[in-house]
Amino acid sequence: MGKQPAEKDKPPKQAKPDKPAHSGEAQGKPKKAKPAPDAAAEKEKDKVKEEKPKPPPRPPADLRLKVLKKFYGKFLPRGPLRDRHRTLMERWNSGEDHGGVTVEELKSLHNDWKTARAKPARMARASR
Repeated sequence: MGKQPAEKDKPPKQAKPDKPAHSGEAQGKPKKAKPAPDAAAEKEKDKVKEEKPKPPPRPPADLRLKVLKKFYGKFLPRGPLRDRHRTLMERWNSGEDHGGVTVEELKSLHNDWKTARAKPARMARASR
């Protein structure tokens, strides 16, 4: 109830004045018309585009890298898994052909590592 007299004392809000219109300079400038391209010029451009030789196709990515990346920044606990990883990495870093490391070797190590990390399934309470 105390708010009603205070609201009556306030003057009514005035509308904000509109922004003044921009000067006529932008409206008065004529737009530049683009000249129509010649048919001969278009044919020359098409020939230039066709003459570019296509680059040779890229070789497919090494599938071993995809599996190897899964080990980056991961912790392998001491034991046979770490030893297997260490020997594979020594072979990998040995030369250009990566020491003959195969995708199957890397996948088997990754699968063994995942199973070692997996938590055992919880036993459901059968009797109550």
